[in-house]
Amino acid sequence: MKQLKILGLAVVAAAALMAFVGTGTASATFTSLCKAPTTTEAGLPICEGEHLYPAQTRIHAELQVGSKLNIATAFGNIECNKSTLEAFTEQKTEIPLGANVTAFTFGECNGIVQTIKNGTLDIELIDLPEWTHNGTLTFTGTEVTIEKAGLHCIYSPGDTGTLTGGVMATIDLVGTWPRTGGRSGALCGPNANVTGFYTFTSPEPLWVSM
Repeated sequence: MKQLKILGLAVVAAAALMAFVGTGTASATFTSLCKAPTTTEAGLPICEGEHLYPAQTRIHAELQVGSKLNIATAFGNIECNKSTLEAFTEQKTEIPLGANVTAFTFGECNGIVQTIKNGTLDIELIDLPEWTHNGTLTFTGTEVTIEKAGLHCIYSPGDTGTLTGGVMATIDLVGTWPRTGGRSGALCGPNANVTGFYTFTSPEPLWVSM
């Protein structure tokens, strides 16, 4: 039975690898959230069934204590001392693993920062240049409005996050948020540059796997 199980995992890994090769430009690897950093003898991050987090798992991360979320815009820097991200996964494993965002909040900011559209969140296993237990985070349909000094701009987070697995897993929210609207038009600039570092409180612990 053990040999059959190992063979089954190898087949899954081979299928995932072929899917990746077939795309040419983007990963197409099955992604799961795992309770342990399980790895096959070949070094593939495949999550055993008993370690898989189920569908509807609550994802909850908070801005690291003592740090700030920095949003650099054309009309000045916005800093927030608090921020929380919450979402619930749609599946147990998928290409990519999707989650519905239920809250993306900001507090103690030197401006008004609010999420006006929650959207969804995709988690995708990082498999280049080598296999990892980490993943990329991509927001779709999420919009954040920022108001300061009479200016009003709307930005979309998009592909700006990296999840690093472990005990107390982390998110590096680093990248460019394109402008998608707002009353102040060109004064908003084409995008905002965002830097923030979060720690997971749920699920805990957390690794990204196949």
